[in-house]
Amino acid sequence: MPRLSVIIPIYDVEPYLAGCLASVAAQTWQDIEVVMVDDGSPDGSADIAAAFAARDGRFRLVRQANAGLGAARNTGVRHATGEHLMFLDSDDLLPAHALEYLLASLQRSGSDLATGNVLRLDGRGARQSAMHRAVFADAAAATHITRTRALLRDRLVTNKLWRRSFWDAHGFAFPEGVLYEDIAVALRAHFLARAVDVLPAPVYLWRRREGGGRSITQDKTRAAHLEDRFAAVTEVRRFLSEHNFTAHIHAWDHAVLDGDLTNFLDVLDQASPAFRERFLDLAGLYLEDVAPPVLDGLPALRRLQWHLVRLRRPAELLEVLAWDREAKPDRRLVRRMGGHHLNVPLARSADREIPAAVTRAREELVPRHRIDAVRWEDGLLVVEGRAAPPFLRPTRRVHQQVFAALVHERTGRRVRVPASVTRARVSTKSKERDWGGFRLTIDPAALARRAGSDAGTSNCACCTGASCGADG
Repeated sequence: MPRLSVIIPIYDVEPYLAGCLASVAAQTWQDIEVVMVDDGSPDGSADIAAAFAARDGRFRLVRQANAGLGAARNTGVRHATGEHLMFLDSDDLLPAHALEYLLASLQRSGSDLATGNVLRLDGRGARQSAMHRAVFADAAAATHITRTRALLRDRLVTNKLWRRSFWDAHGFAFPEGVLYEDIAVALRAHFLARAVDVLPAPVYLWRRREGGGRSITQDKTRAAHLEDRFAAVTEVRRFLSEHNFTAHIHAWDHAVLDGDLTNFLDVLDQASPAFRERFLDLAGLYLEDVAPPVLDGLPALRRLQWHLVRLRRPAELLEVLAWDREAKPDRRLVRRMGGHHLNVPLARSADREIPAAVTRAREELVPRHRIDAVRWEDGLLVVEGRAAPPFLRPTRRVHQQVFAALVHERTGRRVRVPASVTRARVSTKSKERDWGGFRLTIDPAALARRAGSDAGTSNCACCTGASCGADG
């Protein structure tokens, strides 16, 4: 019995399949079987798969009439004999270390599944998948989605190694004949697992097809995408309600409204009128069950968009979408009513129905930090960078204040350090400057004198804060 089964559904992927299969053959972990499922592919993909099976006994080809990705994966599971399962889409790639890295983690921790970081792959190369950046910012062994909320955004099944015993014990299977079949399976698994390993190194190269060869989930303005995505996120919500995970429904709704369904919000101007109407129907139904604190906790732009969805205001939604694409960062907020609000020029009729709380900026005012330089000058450690809210530019010196402290890693004790405001580049790619810069000077000798009984413990964190008073 092989330690690991890799299941690869195959359909209409002739330009990509050889590279996909070669990436599996080149894995540093060799004790594998590869179950290739030809899902009635109309091109030459099956011939490529058959050639691999002929020259490498670990590769096995199963053929079936076209039934869709979910059905092909289920067929692969039925034919797999390994102690662990890995799913790989036939236009994607595995880094050479992926299987060994995932398996080693499960052997150490005893967890039910291991999940690893994802890179997006296109003609320009591979780079961090934006939707996975926060999920895999930190490593964690034997954790759980109820403790690591970022895992709510870990929706793929393909970046995971699954214990077969765990898969069978819970009767996992992919929904058939639909899109977004990963979501319900991945989220159910995260909640039902005893423990999960989170690995920050990339284990999966997820292809973004370009030109005319778009994958089945890239064209988001098709009605099937709309229906199936809403069905998938609603199914997860139902699962949480029925399996004593109701305490996590608010967090799920937040992830859906700030992630999943924004895929459709952001392309409404490219969709047909019928698509927009159906979107409003489905979104309205979902929003009926969403608690007000969930909506209140969204970023201001999403809060406004979902408010307009509830009001069924498609024209104003399109206006907000156009504004969001065109507005310059320093023109996105305006000061009024004792705070900063989105500077959206909505039609007057809609504006009367939008409470100030809907457009009020909150997290948009949190400073973003950037470190540009760290160096020694005359025995002092100098740190230079930028700290400013993303949408409020400190264009004058009086707009900015900076405070800094070193925080003792063990005791939490804070020691203020000298900080001054400087002019700095707005971004690393821009020559434009404003008063968002800072300069910290840290005297190690003075710190040693003040350390007292804490002497010898030097692991500290440097924190900066900015207060921006720029007018809108």
